[in-house]
Amino acid sequence: MAYPKQQKKQRSMGSSLEMAQYLGAGTNKIKKRIRDIERLLTKKKDILPDTVLLEKERTLEALRLELTNAELNQKAKKYSTKYHMVRFFERKKALKKYNQCLRKIEKITDEEREAYNKRLLGRKIDVCYVVNFPKTEKYVSLYPSLDKPEPTDSKSYIQRKTIRDLIAKQLEEGKLPVSFEDILKGKTLEKHIHGTVVENEKNHSVKSKETNSKKEQQPEDEEDEEDDFFE
Repeated sequence: MAYPKQQKKQRSMGSSLEMAQYLGAGTNKIKKRIRDIERLLTKKKDILPDTVLLEKERTLEALRLELTNAELNQKAKKYSTKYHMVRFFERKKALKKYNQCLRKIEKITDEEREAYNKRLLGRKIDVCYVVNFPKTEKYVSLYPSLDKPEPTDSKSYIQRKTIRDLIAKQLEEGKLPVSFEDILKGKTLEKHIHGTVVENEKNHSVKSKETNSKKEQQPEDEEDEEDDFFE
């Protein structure tokens, strides 16, 4: 005869064993199991014991969470492959610009140092942007084509600024998935890490539109040309 504590332990073990086969599984397998449990709860909710209902509801909640993770992993894999070369070349370009600015600072006067320190920080943020950009999002190029000026109210401009501002904040707080120091050592995002997480992305668009103008973007273009000159 199983006592209440033993029964609870057995149910917990049973639930854990059921979940174990779905950890890291494909989305189709998880979705099928979710549908099966939902049908069971719909049809037999009135006759199933409370303990079984609770167990199935907890399993359902865990499966939905696992499905979310599986879908994110799937999306991250897709975009990592699609934008691998773009990010590779932009990483090289961002590091090149950072090193150019760093070499220039060594030769300037004290009066110019403050302005160049600010510029160096911008280059640092750019490097971190390329490496830490979320894998679960379509990559937004850090260096859009100069042939077609990008409107400051465009979706790509707003998204780039939103993520770049977030990365700048995480850099300052020391919370980047891959730190700047590790990037200089050649490290990139590990396979299981998706990069910087942008929450409530849609809510950022209005704020970004209001706080930016074409005039703000111009100094960056001028700096790019000057840095290339000092290579």
